[in-house]
Amino acid sequence: SEHGHDDHHDHRDILLLGYHKVAFMLVAEMKAKSPQLLKRIHVVDFNQDVMPKLRAIGVSCSYGDISSPDVLEHAFHGTPKIVICSIPDWALRGIDNEGLVKVSKKVWPSCHVIVTADNPEQTVRLYKAGADYVLRMAKLCAERLHEVLTENSQEAFGDEGELAELFSYFKDKDKVLRSSKSFVEGSKGPVNQ
Repeated sequence: SEHGHDDHHDHRDILLLGYHKVAFMLVAEMKAKSPQLLKRIHVVDFNQDVMPKLRAIGVSCSYGDISSPDVLEHAFHGTPKIVICSIPDWALRGIDNEGLVKVSKKVWPSCHVIVTADNPEQTVRLYKAGADYVLRMAKLCAERLHEVLTENSQEAFGDEGELAELFSYFKDKDKVLRSSKSFVEGSKGPVNQ
């Protein structure tokens, strides 16, 4: 549309505030594993370069400053069920995750808000501010490593050939995702990778 956003969000109930590394990978995961979810996502970001490719795969988007309640109200019509900001504070400009919780709850009081914390203390603050779930990259990485080691303990602690096979399996799995990421590369190469 002329205002840099898609006009119809009736069926869109997942709102991504910002399109940084984790949001990028979330969309890639959905494209590879749950493509039906793409039509439920709306992205608000200030980088217009990614928007044509997102729209081409069924993700609606709006250009805008995610720190502004007025912009968010105009960028997304209706009430999302889930609002996600997967960007750490150090990469945000003009607002932090705590501010995004407050802005989101102000604009859409009934929505569930998922934000990102860098440490346990920030996690506590974000929950106190009203976050419904808080992502911590270190915790998620540790959980994934634990899963790799426990679910594959026979292979992980078996002989060297089994270990190489295990790592090869996970590398191949990641390679599939990397190959599917080209759909969101801007004209200047991968976005925020």
